[in-house]
Amino acid sequence: MIDSKKYMAAISILLGILIIGGAAINLFISNLTHLFAVIIDIIIIFIALAIIFSIIVTNKVIKDKKVSSWAMKINFNIVSVLFPVITLVANLIGISKNEIRKVYVKLNNQYIYSNKYNIKPEDILILIPHCVQKNSCKLKVTNDINNCAKCGLCNVGELVQLQHKTNVKVFVATGGTLARKIIIDNRPKAVIAVACERDLTAGVQDVKKIPVLGVFNKRPNGPCVDTSIDIKEVEEAINFFVGNKNN
Repeated sequence: MIDSKKYMAAISILLGILIIGGAAINLFISNLTHLFAVIIDIIIIFIALAIIFSIIVTNKVIKDKKVSSWAMKINFNIVSVLFPVITLVANLIGISKNEIRKVYVKLNNQYIYSNKYNIKPEDILILIPHCVQKNSCKLKVTNDINNCAKCGLCNVGELVQLQHKTNVKVFVATGGTLARKIIIDNRPKAVIAVACERDLTAGVQDVKKIPVLGVFNKRPNGPCVDTSIDIKEVEEAINFFVGNKNN
C-alpha cells in the first residue's frame, strides 16, 4: 500500500523551501544587476512550475487516474532529478525513505505500462533476490535456478515452473553488482525485478536503456530473510511485455 500523503507532504515542503529561498535570494541580490536578478527569478519559477506539474501528475498516477504517456515520462524525469532532495526533505520531517521509494517505483511502473511492447519471452529477464529462497535450504540456486528441488517451501519452485511455461530467463541475484552483470551478460530487452524498495529504486535508476518493471517482495519475517513473491504479479508483467494483456 502506497501512502501518497507522505510523498506529497515532502514535495510540498520542498516547493515551500524553493519559494521562500527564492524570496530570500531576491532580497540578497536586489542591489545587483537587474539582468542577474531576472535570470534567478526565471530559474526559480521554472523549477516551481515543474514541481507543481509533478505534484498534479503524481497524485493522478497514484490514484490510478488516466494520465498521458508523455506527461508520465516528463513527470518521471522531474522526480528522478529531484529524488535525492525529496528523500532528504522526507528524512528531515520524519518520513521513511521507503515511502518515497514506493512512489518512485509506482511512477516508473505506470509509465512503463502506458507504453506498448511486443517482446519475445526469451528477451525478458526476471531478477529475484536470494532471500526468496528458504533460509534453511542447502541447494544453491544462485548459479542455476533449476537446481531447486521444488519442495514448495518458497517461491523459487514456482519461478522455475514459470520459466518453463513462458520461456523467460530467471536469475537469482545476491546484490546490485551481480544484477548489473547478469543484465550486461544477457542483454535483455526488458527486465522484471523483484526486490525491496531500496534495491528496486537503485535498479530502476541504474538501468536506463531498457524498461524495468519493479515488483515489491513481501517480508513477513523482516528484511532479507524468507521473503516471498506475488507470482501472479510477475506473470502479469511477462504478459504485458510480450503484448498479451488478456492472459
